[in-house]
Amino acid sequence: MGIDYKSDDLYEQVERATMQIGWLSQRQFMQLLAEERFDLTMPQYYTLVHLAHSSSEYKMSDLARATHQSAASLTGVIDRLIDKQLVARVRPQGDRRQVMVTTTDRGHTLLAEIKHSRRDEMHRALHGLQMEEVDELLRWLDTLVAGMTVAVQQGKD
Repeated sequence: MGIDYKSDDLYEQVERATMQIGWLSQRQFMQLLAEERFDLTMPQYYTLVHLAHSSSEYKMSDLARATHQSAASLTGVIDRLIDKQLVARVRPQGDRRQVMVTTTDRGHTLLAEIKHSRRDEMHRALHGLQMEEVDELLRWLDTLVAGMTVAVQQGKD
């Protein structure tokens, strides 16, 4: 059985399209975060999101591990988030040496605004599609994500 060059070309086109979507999505998101109303870097955003999705305060060492940042880098990120009043340092009553970090109400509000802005951007990107087409696109994307997830897991084994 010979090589099906036509299917290879199709796979290349799918790969190119997914790479472009990833790159454009990342660029669009970084531009959004850089807007004056948000003024966040990607590490600041991911740290804030991680804190906001936690039900309690975080120890700095645990947060560094969870966000894959060095303790020194995380300290700078947290300092800037504190300056923006998006997170706060808290010292537990039982152990004044321990430093915990938590999201402020302002931090939660900012994340909600970012989520709303991202949704608006997606509406603009999909403006030419009917709802049925968007639904179909989502099914295809879910299938692609599932396949890519399997490929990544197989690569780890």
